[in-house]
Amino acid sequence: MKREFGLTWRAVVIGVLASAFLGHWSQYSELIIHGTQISLTYPPIGGFFVFLCIYAVFNVLLKALRSSFALRRAELIVVFTMIVMASGIASIDLAQKLIPMIAGPYYYATDEKTYSEAFLSTIPDWMAPSAPEVVKGLYEGSVYGVPWGAWLTPLAAWSAFTLATYVLMQSLVTVFRRQWVDHERLLFPLAAVPFEVIEEARQGRLLNSFFRNGFMWAGLGAAFILHFYNGLHAYFTTLPEIEMASLMGKRYATYTWGRPWSAIGTVYFAFHPIIVGLSFLLTREVSFGLWAFYWLARLETVFGTMVGLDGLGISAGGDRFPFAGHQTAGAYLALAGVSIWLARRPLSRILVAGIAFQRAEDSDEPLSYRGAVWGGILSFAFMVGWCVYAGMAAWVAALILLVAFGYVLAMTRLVSEAGMPWMAEPNWRAHDILRALAPFNALPQTTWSAVAMLMAFTHDMRVCPMPRVMQSLKISDQSGTSNREQTWALLIATLVTIPVAYWALLEAAYTHGGVAINTYRFISLARAGDRFMEQVSLGQLKHTDWLSLGLVSYGAMKLVVLTVLRTNYLWWPLHPIGYAMSYIVYLPREWLSVFIGWLCQTLLLRYGGFNSFSKLRPLFLGLIVGAMLAAGVWLIIDGFTGLRDHKLLY
Repeated sequence: MKREFGLTWRAVVIGVLASAFLGHWSQYSELIIHGTQISLTYPPIGGFFVFLCIYAVFNVLLKALRSSFALRRAELIVVFTMIVMASGIASIDLAQKLIPMIAGPYYYATDEKTYSEAFLSTIPDWMAPSAPEVVKGLYEGSVYGVPWGAWLTPLAAWSAFTLATYVLMQSLVTVFRRQWVDHERLLFPLAAVPFEVIEEARQGRLLNSFFRNGFMWAGLGAAFILHFYNGLHAYFTTLPEIEMASLMGKRYATYTWGRPWSAIGTVYFAFHPIIVGLSFLLTREVSFGLWAFYWLARLETVFGTMVGLDGLGISAGGDRFPFAGHQTAGAYLALAGVSIWLARRPLSRILVAGIAFQRAEDSDEPLSYRGAVWGGILSFAFMVGWCVYAGMAAWVAALILLVAFGYVLAMTRLVSEAGMPWMAEPNWRAHDILRALAPFNALPQTTWSAVAMLMAFTHDMRVCPMPRVMQSLKISDQSGTSNREQTWALLIATLVTIPVAYWALLEAAYTHGGVAINTYRFISLARAGDRFMEQVSLGQLKHTDWLSLGLVSYGAMKLVVLTVLRTNYLWWPLHPIGYAMSYIVYLPREWLSVFIGWLCQTLLLRYGGFNSFSKLRPLFLGLIVGAMLAAGVWLIIDGFTGLRDHKLLY
């Protein structure tokens, strides 16, 4: 297949400028004014809005003057790939998480905490700045500006670790791409809108068929008007808000129902056009599984209350019946295992060819198989060595990294197959599994301290790049453009965005005070390592928490059984993807929108057939575009007015 190339000088320049802009804009919009989180979704709201602006300038306005000014489809994909990568780096994937979390132990340590002295004394000097004036300035602001000398070594060390994680993710994407795209034919619903936008127009026409479709404009207009109207409520409080279209929707508490039904908790009725549109694009078994498993999980809670399990806890702490974190952890790890098992034959051929430096049919891949295999091996070895140098036992480092990347692989699969724009790792994370597995006295203090510091990677992995990169490769594959170029685009965007994001965040924190600008980043995230050390040191398990490990195994077993049922029985209605996501924090507010999307698709296919489905598909794509466009417009307005805490989508 002949591939189209788009890594031109103008595509790179536009992508670099957009990446640098997002590196700075993300800090202002997410930290200073607390607006809609522009980088936590796929496509990232801020990045997609910037991309639409670039498209409008080059492929509409300038194209109207001279057709050669328009960016070709392959060039647009390069720009989009760079923007997507930059959005995550500028936000919680790196800058907004790393800097507060590595300095947090020094800021929140107190004399009353008996473990603080041992914790802080075993953190290597190169992992974080420790001078009181440097740390205090980050959280409370400083008239002296950013002390760059104190930050250069820690940021360089963590950037090296981060780049190694990106290399391993790119290697995993390379070895799984053909299996998921060509063999299993996963839907990749999140790639639908970007692909339609970049589709080239017919010769002699200014707009492509997507932007000439009346149904698309109807969906775009409906979603935009709905969100724009609701956004006015923040400025004109007398204007009634459409509560069901707000971020959390209309809440209904079940505590008045009495036991055991009160265990259902608060039910959210929210209508989100973006989720309705995406759910319409899924297969019916996936969309049905998503909302059905949400309610099955609630019924599991009710049943547990009936039989007296509602007060059950675990020795390691941090989770109680129905053990949502444990079940999700098991489901994620099992999903990663199932993905590897289904691809075992091509994976074995790729590994053998890569290790032996054999030639292979890999010209369409983002990396050669040799590069992917050896890049993955060397990057993983580097990360283990980095952790050992930080004070961690080698087997602990390997365990935590394997669990963390198992979660990342599962998240990539979930995004590619289930198509939810928001994603999160289980609440029972890699460091929690170690906490349940190893009694406190079984490991030296240096290992526990290094594990706590590594939470800058293992905690809050919502916007790790691997799921996003896989979507971009699907777009590239559909359009017949070069996957190898996407790797170069990702590298350029990474090298540009990392220093810009560091600079923008540190400038904002030392100018305004981190605690003042964002409590989640500079309090919740910053105290995560400190809380972890409190749990392991004060709890001090005497033996392995077998109940926790059993619950994780229970979640894994449920997913495997569901996979077997789905594979062998066509009548089985529940997709295992639904179970894996049933306890994810976003689903409680999305279940109704998923149900509406599923119902629309079901009724349309049953009574209108596939032709009607295809005809109305642009309507639902328009809902997605309209919601993101409204969020972007309000971010610009809020940026000028300075209004804070004005969130539409997240």
